[in-house]
Amino acid sequence: MDTQPSGYLPMKERPEPGDKLIFIPVYIAPVEILERSLMHGPRYIYQVVIVDGCNGKTMLVDKKAVKPEMDYMPEAEEIECLDIKISPMLAKEIAEYGAVPIDFKSWKKIIRNRNVSVSEGSMKVVWRVYAVRGKEILDTFTGQRIESAGLAGMLFS
Repeated sequence: MDTQPSGYLPMKERPEPGDKLIFIPVYIAPVEILERSLMHGPRYIYQVVIVDGCNGKTMLVDKKAVKPEMDYMPEAEEIECLDIKISPMLAKEIAEYGAVPIDFKSWKKIIRNRNVSVSEGSMKVVWRVYAVRGKEILDTFTGQRIESAGLAGMLFS
């Protein structure tokens, strides 16, 4: 697996001219889940876990696949690229853990449990793009806006 990011997470909202961009490396980890429960029969689920390559935070996406954008190149006057701090092997383990919701980790795991499988060969490293506009940060993948951009200002100083 290539450890250098290539491509970008698909964007719900594209950066505008004048935005400052922050590129964060993330791992796209497709997971296969066997879910068993006393109340329901076994289910086989395909989902995707996005693992932040800097701090290891996970995001569970309820899709079978997330295809990176390869043809669009975001451009800006100021760009900050963060470095990968998590190895592919650690990202795989984090993805397995991140694919199990909190309610499956408590005492309820006796009633419901999940067995997660991640194929390291199917993992990809791509960029997640954040756009800084005035006093807010836009996550271009989810379209979510964060109001406290003072933190991001430190990256560009």
